[in-house]
Amino acid sequence: MNRADLSAGFVVALIALPLCLGIAVASGAPASAGLITAIVGGLLGSCLGSAPLTIKGPAAGLIVIVLGAVTDLGGGDLAVGYPRMLAVGVIAGLVQVGFALTRAGVIGDLMPSAVVQGMLAAVGVTICARQLHALVGVTPQASSPLGLIAEIPRSVAALEPRALAVGLLALAMLYGVPRLRVLRAVPVQLLVLLVAVPAGLALGLGHLPGGPFLVRLPTSLASALVWPTSRRS
Repeated sequence: MNRADLSAGFVVALIALPLCLGIAVASGAPASAGLITAIVGGLLGSCLGSAPLTIKGPAAGLIVIVLGAVTDLGGGDLAVGYPRMLAVGVIAGLVQVGFALTRAGVIGDLMPSAVVQGMLAAVGVTICARQLHALVGVTPQASSPLGLIAEIPRSVAALEPRALAVGLLALAMLYGVPRLRVLRAVPVQLLVLLVAVPAGLALGLGHLPGGPFLVRLPTSLASALVWPTSRRS
């Protein structure tokens, strides 16, 4: 491993870490779940993977599936549905291991492309419906995708100007910075983090009356561990 590998790994980690946190929150799971998954998945994926160049990282395509499982299994209560979803995830993982051992991956070729495209479209709608509330600085009451969409007018009417300013600044940087030749060598996502996070802290977004708009992590990851269960906690 040379200096270029270390530099690339550091930049990718800075980009992937908030992505893991965001996907965890969008999936109805605690933010700490994204951090734990990134660490465990990154280590195990690198050690157990069959190809050295296989991409290992958070999959936004699973948001709509995980969020639906957490919501349905918990009867709308995310705290109840999350450990139940973990139990389903363990079973799904064992099934995947069985498919790998029996070389049954070719079954995936039988899946119509329209199903995959529909799922990805649903993922896009779910992400937009959830993040629009965060953009205007309002914490939604609903957890299901349809409920989040229905609440958009209420959130827009009660928007928080400071949260909206930081969100618009981040979007402007995402689309505007790549057009600047001077900054093309620096990942735009990294620049957004370097600007948006201090701006959010300076504006006090973590203490607004509308709800916490900054991700909060526990001081100990061990205390954030949740075990799979089918019972009400």
